[in-house]
Amino acid sequence: MRPVRNSLIKSRHKEAFSPYAEASGCSTQARSVKSQIYSVGKLSAASADRTASATALPERIGVEAEKARKVPQIAHVSATECCSLNNMEENLVGAKSEYWESVCDEDFGDVKLVLTGKGETKTLLVRVPSAAQCCVIDWINCTVSEDTWSNTAGRTLITDDEYVEEASRQLEKIFGFGVTTHRGQKLNFYADSWVLGDGMGFVCFGKQNRTMLIMLSGQGCASATIGWERRMYEFLTTVAVRPSISRIDLAHDDFDGSYLSVDWAYQQWKEGNFSFRQGGRPPEIQKLGNWDRPSGKGRTLTIGQRSSSKFCRFYEKGKKEGDKESSWCRCEVEFKNTNTVINPEVLLNPGKFFVGAYPGFSAFAKTDTPARMEVKARALHITMDDSVEITKRQFGKYIRVFRATYGDQETLALITNADEEAFPKRLKPFLSFHDSGPVPIHKQIKPVVPDFTQFPISPPFFGLNGERARL
Repeated sequence: MRPVRNSLIKSRHKEAFSPYAEASGCSTQARSVKSQIYSVGKLSAASADRTASATALPERIGVEAEKARKVPQIAHVSATECCSLNNMEENLVGAKSEYWESVCDEDFGDVKLVLTGKGETKTLLVRVPSAAQCCVIDWINCTVSEDTWSNTAGRTLITDDEYVEEASRQLEKIFGFGVTTHRGQKLNFYADSWVLGDGMGFVCFGKQNRTMLIMLSGQGCASATIGWERRMYEFLTTVAVRPSISRIDLAHDDFDGSYLSVDWAYQQWKEGNFSFRQGGRPPEIQKLGNWDRPSGKGRTLTIGQRSSSKFCRFYEKGKKEGDKESSWCRCEVEFKNTNTVINPEVLLNPGKFFVGAYPGFSAFAKTDTPARMEVKARALHITMDDSVEITKRQFGKYIRVFRATYGDQETLALITNADEEAFPKRLKPFLSFHDSGPVPIHKQIKPVVPDFTQFPISPPFFGLNGERARL
């Protein structure tokens, strides 16, 4: 049998890697590293042994490595259209790849690759030093195993009601409000769902790998008691079983529009400041609203795809709330764990992860965003003014006639809703707080069910005329 020459082997490897080389423009060594991570081509015996014995993929940081040309510039590459593989997972010699497509070029800068418990390769969120608290958390979804609540309760829980009640008890310690109302509806692929607080979010449970989903909305983030972020961080890192943050939104506000606007964001996109690769494919954008002739209803600019692990939006929030002359602009970045592992530290230092989202966000590193209560008060002021204008325009003529006919007091009594708990849907988010709304279910008085020993052994017997018969 004729031995295989080394030159022939090298030529075969070169032919197999050539499609990726043409698309990526990276060094041969970088392509080899990536091919080993994503199983493009057969690994050598030494590499296979090392990969099999390793508990996780090696972490890498892109800045220094990029300069040394030791790693590719794109962190994730989709191999759905790569060279065909035979039954032994070897590249077929001569097979050509139509194209190599990056999952999200705009998503990754200086990243670290990690291996999840399910064997999936994901990245950690980029973190950049920030001198100011330039953003606030505006939404968070996280999942925990149902065993978490058995541990906190100190006993084995059985029914769904027991799990939800214990979750309500613990969440009240974190947010200041617990689970209040049973919706009885499916949500986010879970079999059942409950309302969290006074419309502050939802809790989903049932038929999802024995996990519970906790959803805290923007209203819940603004209304929760001070310090809920640190308490949530400690709960996820020290108490919860199999915790995972599946989504988190970070928001930055500029009331005066002195440095932030949708036009500024669009200019940043044109200059390539939303792409980490120099000259790389820019993320997709979408313009919503009347950009050519602004009508005062507000404009929105979205960066990226909603289904990806990172999505950004800029919009004129003041105009959205009803003030056509407002310059208030908001920037929101939505992170999801689609291809990314969201570090719980984002709860303690959201600004570092916000600044690291895109290269253009370095402008926010030394800019403080207004506090939550200040944002809530500003939005309430704009909404109240707009509500007064709407009431005056639609019902002002009737009210003027009623005042002339019945007087002020009787007119108020006639047109005021009798339900003291009723609020306009538009104003309710501003009038709800952590201590408002229904009583949490773990504090509700349960109906007393008599013990079975208190029931009669046999049913009473009555005669034909209704009198009780003697037994």
